[in-house]
Amino acid sequence: MANAISKTAYYTLACRAEDARQPRPLCGDTFASRFMDDEARQVWARFQSFLEANASNAGRHQIIDALVQEELNRTPDARVVVLGAGFDTRAYRLRGGRWLEVDEPAIITLKDAKLPVTEAKNPLERLSIDFAAESLAHKLAPYQDSRRTHVIIEGVLMYLSNAQRRDMLAVLAQVFPHHAVYCDLMRATFQREYGRDLHAVLASMGASFQDMTDTPEATLLEAGYTAASSTSVPLRSLELAGKRGPAFVVRRFMPKVRDGYRIWKFERT
Repeated sequence: MANAISKTAYYTLACRAEDARQPRPLCGDTFASRFMDDEARQVWARFQSFLEANASNAGRHQIIDALVQEELNRTPDARVVVLGAGFDTRAYRLRGGRWLEVDEPAIITLKDAKLPVTEAKNPLERLSIDFAAESLAHKLAPYQDSRRTHVIIEGVLMYLSNAQRRDMLAVLAQVFPHHAVYCDLMRATFQREYGRDLHAVLASMGASFQDMTDTPEATLLEAGYTAASSTSVPLRSLELAGKRGPAFVVRRFMPKVRDGYRIWKFERT
């Protein structure tokens, strides 16, 4: 898989595959193992020692699962768009939704081979795009309408520059004027103090974080979004794992950890 950022999809995939094997999985993505080929296992070998970060990856996935499922319980036929979908399998696991997965051609081709859309329990379409050479606005134009849309952007924004983030949000506003965004945002302080070693491995793969700040939510707020919710990934992951003691410590005494990496839900109406 040539695209360096696309390669990181193998890391997050492996986190979910490992989580699904645990007695008490946080996310329980039983479809993830379908994609654990030799390339995925080679990537995973470089990250296996990052136990807390790996668990948080599964935890962040579950946080978004719960937020989106809550919406689908109210509107089962709502449209859900997964930008930079990687090996996302929510269309196979969640109840409801009309799904559109958007990612690089290599990932879409691999997903079609190993997990065909015909096996999804919800309507699913996949859209391939070369993010470096093709226009996202042009690719999404056929889907433009005013109905409320749920847009998942997981494990993506930290790899984009501020300009790229703003451009992506402008496209979403144009194509889906009424939508919610579900995304993970990391503070620069958190990355520097708690994620340095993990980021070094990602960077060695050619996938470095860009334009990190301690107010990553500002980009979306300045683009006209309203924050609907914000959930601590480290804290919620500990709670999902039933680790009450560590969760209490993080909640009360470790604000940099508690607040440094969060899942946000933003509304644009």
